[in-house]
Amino acid sequence: MGNMPKVIKGFKEETVTISYPEAIDEAGRCYLCHDAPCSKASPVQTDVAGFISRMRSRNFRGALRLIKETNFFPGITSRVSPYDEQCEAVCLHKRYGGPIRIGELERVLADFDRGSRRPYLPEIPESIGKSVAIVGSGPTGLSAAVELVLNGCKVIIYEAARVAGGVFTKGVPSYLISDDVIDHEVGSVLSLGVDLVTGINAGESINLTSMKQSFDALLLTIGMEKSRRLDLEYCKKADVFTGAEILESLKLKAKRLRLGEKVLIVGGGNVSMDAATALLKLGVGEVTVIYRRDREHMPVFESRFQMAHRSGMKIMYRTMLDGIICDSQNAISAVKLKKTVLKETEDGRVVAETVADSEFTKDADTVIYAIGQQLDRDLVDQFDLETNEMGRIKVDQATSQTSDPFIYAAGSCVERVDTITTALAKGQLVARNMVRCMLEKGGGR
Repeated sequence: MGNMPKVIKGFKEETVTISYPEAIDEAGRCYLCHDAPCSKASPVQTDVAGFISRMRSRNFRGALRLIKETNFFPGITSRVSPYDEQCEAVCLHKRYGGPIRIGELERVLADFDRGSRRPYLPEIPESIGKSVAIVGSGPTGLSAAVELVLNGCKVIIYEAARVAGGVFTKGVPSYLISDDVIDHEVGSVLSLGVDLVTGINAGESINLTSMKQSFDALLLTIGMEKSRRLDLEYCKKADVFTGAEILESLKLKAKRLRLGEKVLIVGGGNVSMDAATALLKLGVGEVTVIYRRDREHMPVFESRFQMAHRSGMKIMYRTMLDGIICDSQNAISAVKLKKTVLKETEDGRVVAETVADSEFTKDADTVIYAIGQQLDRDLVDQFDLETNEMGRIKVDQATSQTSDPFIYAAGSCVERVDTITTALAKGQLVARNMVRCMLEKGGGR
C-alpha cells in the first residue's frame, strides 16, 4: 500500500494564460454580434461582445468591469467552466476558423486584475437597512453575498470549513486552478465588506430564534455535502473512499489517505474524472473507472474526460460494482462486477439494468465512490424545513423562500446545478429575490 503524498506541493496549475497581444488579436476576430448568442448562452448573461469590444481597444480595466457586473469570479470560471459547451458552443465564428476563445479572454482579464496594484472593486451603494446571514461559502453563497452587498445589504457568511470557497477550495484540483486565483477572488468578496466566520457548525452553533432577532433573512447555500456510497459489505481494513474525500485531501491536506496501486472509481461525472486524473498524476499504478451506462450518458465536461483519458485512465462502460473481495488480512484484493444493459423508460430516461449471469472479478485494492452527493439533513431538520421528492430543500420558485419565510435557499441544496457558472447565477437570482421580498415585507424581524 502506498502513502498518498501531500499533493499541494506537487501540483502546479497547468492552465496557461495567453499573452496580451494574443488576446487583442483574438478579440479582433469577434463579429461583435448585436444580438450575441454567446451572451444568451452564458448562465450569468455576461455581455461578451461588450467586453471583447473593450479589449480590442486595449481597455482591459473597462472590459473587466463589464464582466464583473455579472460574474465576480472570472479567474475561477475561466479555468473550470465548460465554455466550449456554453457560450463558445454558439459562437457564430465557429464555422470560420473556430469559435472565439471567450474563456481565455476572460482569463486574461482576470489575471490582469490579480496582478494590478488596484484590483477592481465596484462602488458600494448606500445601505437599505437590511442584514442577511448566509450559511455556506461556496459559489452560490459567495455570488449571493456580492449581489446583496451591491443592493445595499449587510452580509455575514458562516462556513463550516476552515477556509471559504466550498467547491472552489475543496473540490477543484490545483492543476486546474491555483490557490492564488481562489484567494484573490474570494478575498475580493470580503473586500466589499462581507463578514466571514469559518469553522462553525451551523447545525450546532446557529439558533434560529437568535438569527431572527439579529437578521432580516437567512440564506442557506449548503450544497449537497454528503457523498453517496453503495450499500455493500466491506473488509475490516477496506480502503473505500469517496471522490469528494480524495479531492479535498489533495486540496486542503486535511488528512493523508492510504491508497493502493490498483484503484477502482465508481461513477462517470466530473468528480470521478478529476479524482482519476489527480491520482494518475501522482503516480498511482492503475486507475479504472466503471460506469453503468455509455459515454454519451456520462454527466461530465468533455475537457475533464479528455484530461483523464490523456492521463492514462482506463474505463469500463455498462459495468456496475456488485461486491468487494477481501484477502486474508481483511484488506481489499478484488471487486465483483456485473455487466448492464440499457433500457429506455416510458418517460424517456435511459436506465441500466444488470445482466443475468454476467458476474466477473477484477483485481483492485482501493475503491472510490463518485456517484453523487446528498443533502446533509442536520440543519434542514433543525429548522424543520420541507424537502421535495428528490430530498432537496423545497422553495417557492417566485421568491426562493423555504417553508419558513425567514429562510431562503439556493444552489444544489435546492436543485441540480451542473456548473460553477450556473451556481453563480443561482446566487444572483436568490439575492435579488431576497432584496425584493425584504423591501416588500420589511424583512424577518
